Amino acid sequence: MSGRSRPDWRQMEERVPTPRKVGQVAELTDVVSRAEIAISTSYAGMTMAKQTELRTTLRKAGAEMHVVKNTLLRIAADRAGRPEFAQLTEGPTAMVVGFSDMVGVAKALSEFVRANEATTKIAIRKAVVEGRLVDAAYVRDLATVPSREELVARIAGNVIGKVAEFNNLVLATQRKFAGLIEARAKQLEEAAA
Repeated sequence: MSGRSRPDWRQMEERVPTPRKVGQVAELTDVVSRAEIAISTSYAGMTMAKQTELRTTLRKAGAEMHVVKNTLLRIAADRAGRPEFAQLTEGPTAMVVGFSDMVGVAKALSEFVRANEATTKIAIRKAVVEGRLVDAAYVRDLATVPSREELVARIAGNVIGKVAEFNNLVLATQRKFAGLIEARAKQLEEAAA
């Protein structure tokens, strides 16, 4: 070793001279500030075709994939006031980001990883979920939770079922009451005759 210490990433922020990198940091800062979930993945060894397939899958789930330079992500995390994102940097990083449906994003990525584990080396490392740093096991567990749409459908089904049950109860009560009145009228007719 030459005896030179590696500069801190905050010092490197001063050395981001190119307009391209400035634009990348601005874009990443926006993404980091809006993200509900961000999953750090290793993507080394993934073909461009598989990356495109993954991006398409993620887009359907309302997510994006960004291949990021770790230093630029650290700077963006610092600027967005979300230091937990700086902890996602570890080796070559592809960051999967979702802005609304966390479960759908985790499910889409986990299913892609599972379906392609024999042909790609993509792996989930860790994630930031609602501002908390979590491990890969948490992301896999999150992927097993029913999606928002499934939960809404279940709730709607339960509500509709209860309304139908109440409606049937009211109708049955009306039928019984009508039968009771009819029987009483018949009884009064027979008594009068």
